Parts: sequence; C-alpha cells; structure tokens
Amino acid sequence: MVDSIGRFSIGKSGVKGRKKRNFLQDTIVKMEQWRDKARINIIQQRGRYKSRIKSNRALMSALKEDRAPNLNPTAATTLLGDKSKSRYYGATHSILPLKPKYSLVKPARRIYGNIWKKLEGDRT
Repeated sequence: MVDSIGRFSIGKSGVKGRKKRNFLQDTIVKMEQWRDKARINIIQQRGRYKSRIKSNRALMSALKEDRAPNLNPTAATTLLGDKSKSRYYGATHSILPLKPKYSLVKPARRIYGNIWKKLEGDRT
C-alpha cells in the first residue's frame, strides 16, 4: 500500500535472504569490534590510573619526609589490622557468567583479578 505522499510501502521489510544474512554478520562483526575497543580503552584507562597513583605516591612521600616522625607507630598498625590475602593476591574467580545471556557475539575472555596483572605483564 502506498499513500499519496510518495512514501515506501508499509509492511514487509525490503531486506530479504542474502542481504539479511550479510546485515546480521556485519552487525556481529561491528559488535565484536566495539567490545574489543571498549576492552582496550579500559586497559588504557587502568594504565593512566596506575601512573596517577605512582605520581601521587611520589608526591606524598616527598611531603612525608618534611614532617616530624610519628612518635606512636604501632597505633596505625593496630587500627588498620592486617591486610587480607585477597587484597594482596586479587580475585581468583568471578561470579559473572562466562557468556552474556542475550548476545550473538562470541564472548571474549573475562578480565578480573590476577588476569589484569598477566595482561599488563604482556604489554610491557
């Protein structure tokens, strides 16, 4: 059905057969590229964050050298307590599912815990 204004027909889509398959494959390829680009951005952001931490620690250590020494150093350790092993070693497992529930894209390996350290070691 075509109305008087000159619009296209209403109803069935013009995309059929091979065109529809190519559209789906192209969409999946784009989704994979977006996913990989997002992962690269996260890794770069993590690198910038670590460099910021490094510079802040250097600044704080320079400021601490100018201060008078702490006369009660055991107070800080008793208040904070021991660091847990999980904080030191990082997460060794994830509760997230390995594959997203409603995605057509083949999932990439999840990044969590010690996997960050391995990835950063590969980059340098």
